[in-house]
Amino acid sequence: MNEYVPNPMLQNIVKQPKKPNKLVIILSILVVVLLIIILILMMSKPRVVTTEVQRQESLDDIALELEYFIDENKLDALDAFGYDNLTWVAINKICYGINSCTQIQGDAVKKYINDVFDTEVTFSNVNCYLNDGPLYTYDSVNNVFVWNDTHAHGGLSTKPIYSKINSIKRNDGKFELVLNKLYYNPEQSDYITTDPLGINRVYNANDYMHTTEDGEDVNLTKLIADYDNNFDTLKNTGTRYKYIFGQKDGHYVLEEYEVISAE
Repeated sequence: MNEYVPNPMLQNIVKQPKKPNKLVIILSILVVVLLIIILILMMSKPRVVTTEVQRQESLDDIALELEYFIDENKLDALDAFGYDNLTWVAINKICYGINSCTQIQGDAVKKYINDVFDTEVTFSNVNCYLNDGPLYTYDSVNNVFVWNDTHAHGGLSTKPIYSKINSIKRNDGKFELVLNKLYYNPEQSDYITTDPLGINRVYNANDYMHTTEDGEDVNLTKLIADYDNNFDTLKNTGTRYKYIFGQKDGHYVLEEYEVISAE
């Protein structure tokens, strides 16, 4: 039998399998390793917690908040009753808008004074500003203030017809707010004044009266426009009211109050 001898021509026709390219293999390995490293880094990277930075309120914003606090807690009554009569201020707030408010619980008065002023007072009779007898008699046995039915005459205004911010300052975490106010009480004066007693005059009320469904009343639109337009001249005229507020448990408390005398 003859031995088979490969034909050189056929060997050239049939392609031999190519050997793998070493460079491609190395690059492939590097890519895989790089992907593994990236995956490990992503899994081990500490979680970044983004905290929202709170914008510090402007003094103008704070002044508006404090004005609302004063109005909401009826603190304008301090202008009429004084800082030494916090019980009266509390009763005025509790009875606001109530037609018949003849008995007020001492606990409600205590809570108001503690929440708004962060202080406590010793209860006693609430005497009239004219010193002609008690308005409310304090019953210590039942811890209740009882209205004196025999006491009847006109009272003081406990709410101005207009308030305007004079200044606002921040000092050591406390806020000093000064307000200008206009009061009108025909039982006290024919003038629009800067105090509830009708002493420090600003305008003649007759110049601002107009007819309403309930009769004659002050035209507030005209009054406010005139006062605002001349505020640079009037801002230090008459009495002004200074409040110093602190903060407790996330809310404001009134720490000091002062009536600034007319210049």
